[in-house]
Amino acid sequence: MLHQLDPRVKVGGLAFLSLLMTMTGWQGLALTSVALLGLMIASRTPLKIYRMLIVVLVWMGLFYGLAAGWVWPENGAVWEGHWSRDGFVQAGDMLWRIALVFGLTRLYTAVTMPLEQGMGIAFFFNPLIRITPKAADFALMLTLTLRFIPLIVEEAALIWKVRLLKSEWPHSRVKQSREVIQLIVPLILLSLKRAEELAENLMCRGYGSGTYHTLILHERTSEDLVGVLAVGVWGVLLLILGLN
Repeated sequence: MLHQLDPRVKVGGLAFLSLLMTMTGWQGLALTSVALLGLMIASRTPLKIYRMLIVVLVWMGLFYGLAAGWVWPENGAVWEGHWSRDGFVQAGDMLWRIALVFGLTRLYTAVTMPLEQGMGIAFFFNPLIRITPKAADFALMLTLTLRFIPLIVEEAALIWKVRLLKSEWPHSRVKQSREVIQLIVPLILLSLKRAEELAENLMCRGYGSGTYHTLILHERTSEDLVGVLAVGVWGVLLLILGLN
């Protein structure tokens, strides 16, 4: 169901919930944790996509634990301080909020195609076009960037495989660095070629500065309405739990 939702619903819900995540209390964080776990199970996303997220959170936990857990007198030296339980609680609360926002973002990228991500985000920039035409240019740039990132990654992987087929990869760090630099050049040339072709296609179709408008991906369905309702109820609960 998450894969089929309108990207505008997913983008708006992610931004709305991420904002409320900074305002709610621990009850709201617990509710969001359960909801996120349910969404992960419902979307059937593999756990390995969260592996790097766990590594980042571990390092952030060590940093916040050291920064907030160790306190010292105002006019004293650092080594004259002591570990604070309140500091650890504050660091844990901050890390919990960050972990939920990162988890929701990772889930969003896993169930939304790059092109749909760009068009969903750009949709919310459309009202700004009335203020400045540069908003349309930014929306177009954002859409194209997210569209072509997977293509660049695929081309980089293809160049890497071609290089491995030519000869064995060197073991020396210096030679490895030299090989990587040599792989960057053809990747840049391919990217510039794609950018030039894209610019020509946009000119042929009559695109100009300030004229871009986000396309409607598909008509809103009953699933989209259910998603909006669920995000709304979720957000209200976070606000209520944050006020208690």
